[in-house]
Amino acid sequence: MIKTTLITLLALMSLLGCSSKPKPEPYDIARKNLKTMTTEQGEKLFSFLVTVKAGSKAIVNKKGKLTKKEMKRLFEQDNFVDSAALKMELEEKAALLLDQELIQKDYCPNSYDIEEVLWRDYSVRLSGRCKG
Repeated sequence: MIKTTLITLLALMSLLGCSSKPKPEPYDIARKNLKTMTTEQGEKLFSFLVTVKAGSKAIVNKKGKLTKKEMKRLFEQDNFVDSAALKMELEEKAALLLDQELIQKDYCPNSYDIEEVLWRDYSVRLSGRCKG
């Protein structure tokens, strides 16, 4: 009896876990741009800028007044100017996008180092150099 109940409970939990929709990202990437250059000594440098769309995804009705539910959602919503967690999330995403871009352009075939990370309100710039 207990065994059947436990199996049923585990099956329901796995179904609920599979059916849940992934949480949408709290930002949209507006653009990404890779710039490359080679120094006089032959070192290959790069700078990769990722910019997100400014503003929130808050719903504002046409009358300009928000319901209590909309106000609550607006206050619970993070934005890049105030959220270190969102900035770190975008920085990690930018590093993955940089890796894809370098592979696609066959730049830094051996390896690379990111030497500098610069933040502005809605963008992050990763700068570095190729190894080898």
